[in-house]
Amino acid sequence: MNPTISRLALRALGGQRRGLVLVALPLVLVLLAVAVRLLTGEAISARGVLVEVGLALVVPLVALLAANGVLGPEVDDGSVVYLLSTPVSRYSVAASKWAAAAGVSVVLSAVGLAAAAWAGGVSGRWILASAVAGAVGAVLYTALFTAMSSATRHGMIAGLVYILLIERGLGSLLTGLRYVSVQSFTQRVTEVVADVEMPVDMGLGYAVVAAGLVLVLGVLAAGWRLQRFQLRGDE
Repeated sequence: MNPTISRLALRALGGQRRGLVLVALPLVLVLLAVAVRLLTGEAISARGVLVEVGLALVVPLVALLAANGVLGPEVDDGSVVYLLSTPVSRYSVAASKWAAAAGVSVVLSAVGLAAAAWAGGVSGRWILASAVAGAVGAVLYTALFTAMSSATRHGMIAGLVYILLIERGLGSLLTGLRYVSVQSFTQRVTEVVADVEMPVDMGLGYAVVAAGLVLVLGVLAAGWRLQRFQLRGDE
């Protein structure tokens, strides 16, 4: 990885309007947890708020915005050719971009979910589970969405289709899709690490291997795609 590229990517994220949205998403989750607790007078439903809203929507949306923010605009307007003209490995460029997006996503997702769990009055194990799920999910989603944003100028749309159609829509109807669901991998790993019960039916070995493949292949696919990006433009 190249620290300079990662630093520039972080600066780009902070200087965009999407930076405000990145912060707003976990903040809305915290406010939702507070509102539910105040209205009901009881602790929030860990599964309902933290899993069905936090892990299923907030974490992937944060990762999608971050991944597209560090690479998508450059691919879209063609300015990535100037970066690729430098004597830096394109796999290093992809890894550096992913690292920046993952770092921001992990902080916002883990802290946001843990804060929502604490504000919602759930147990200490669920606070830990929320932080773990936010961190693991953010790492995996950013790898997947970095590959998508490097592959197409419509990376944001592709990511939304995956989140809303594959994981949220068809995932509830076709149980077999859990084997290609980042959310399912994250839930299974979190279940073991934090010793909580997650709504997922999957072997731990498969979840760990699949998560590793998403991470490694996502970054490698982004590097491979950048390697094929022509200096005269692409697509």
